[in-house]
Amino acid sequence: MKIRFCLIFAMIALLVSCDNVSKDERNYTEIDAPAEIAERAYSFAELYEQLDTEYHLGGQAPVRAIQIDCSGLIIMCYKYALVDTKYQLLVSDMTANYMYTNASTHINKADLKKGNLIFMGEADSDSVTHIALFDKLENGKIYFIDSTQKDTNGDEVNDIDGVTYRNYEEDDSRFKAFGRMRVKY
Repeated sequence: MKIRFCLIFAMIALLVSCDNVSKDERNYTEIDAPAEIAERAYSFAELYEQLDTEYHLGGQAPVRAIQIDCSGLIIMCYKYALVDTKYQLLVSDMTANYMYTNASTHINKADLKKGNLIFMGEADSDSVTHIALFDKLENGKIYFIDSTQKDTNGDEVNDIDGVTYRNYEEDDSRFKAFGRMRVKY
């Protein structure tokens, strides 16, 4: 099963790398990624999660190493989702904060759709330092996929390490904002 997923990723990575033909950077319109693109991006995040992908700061591994950080996960999932479409990412490498300030349209929690962006940070801060892909809001909880490394019980062992499907209460102070990825058209 994992081999099949790796082969799928390898084929998509090849398509992404072949699709990076230089286009006139001045002749594009910036729009919100259509809902079907966001949903495709989310489906790629599910593949990363199923492959037990490890967290790695600065990681954007397309397939082989499968080590990735939170913003790398979002970038790669959207790159894969944009293959064979008329859209491109605004920038090919972005931090969570950069996506928050420069590459997204901020939306209300009530307007979230699968594959939209969740901007997060420490509970006692207003800074955006983390990003995830939204799945659903159900029973007062926001469900998402992200890549992180955390010791949640204080035993100095990371019990969360990599791409995982998780949830927090919808009023959790770690949620800073919500958005739609902006793309070139």
